[in-house]
Amino acid sequence: MRPDPLLATGRRLWIGSLLWIIGRTLCRAARVDEAVRRELAPLPDGLTIRLAVNGLAGGLTLHKTAGRWRTGAAPEPRPGEAASHSLRVHFKHPAVAFRALSFRLGINQAFCENRLLVEGDLDAAMHLVRALEQLQSLILPAFIARPLLRHYPDPHRKLARACHIYLGLLTG
Repeated sequence: MRPDPLLATGRRLWIGSLLWIIGRTLCRAARVDEAVRRELAPLPDGLTIRLAVNGLAGGLTLHKTAGRWRTGAAPEPRPGEAASHSLRVHFKHPAVAFRALSFRLGINQAFCENRLLVEGDLDAAMHLVRALEQLQSLILPAFIARPLLRHYPDPHRKLARACHIYLGLLTG
């Protein structure tokens, strides 16, 4: 077998793993961290956010139900309820997704350089980008996060907050 298919398979697995990790940590941070919660709070209940990568099956689905963020498919609306709001953020190429999810390209830079396709409410997309920036500043070491972010906030009690968020990967 040639190395090219193995490399492509490895990248697909890596991108899928990173989407899963980012989804879980973002949901956890929205519950336990005030900075991330403040960014995601204005988004309406029933909002479904889909992060996908062009050329790859699957992706990440986040939804807000009863004020709480969860990963996975959104529940079907009950009869008589309004349909949920939807936001779709689509990486235009797997290489861009790989760089952004591997923290070599900032999500805000990818957004500004039009490397992402956004369908839905642009205001909600900006809240998502700012929440992801807050998350990156918390869970990444400063020497990795500083070049990725426009403004590194230098979070207070960073290690304790990051450990609390990472605990959510293990406990759900």
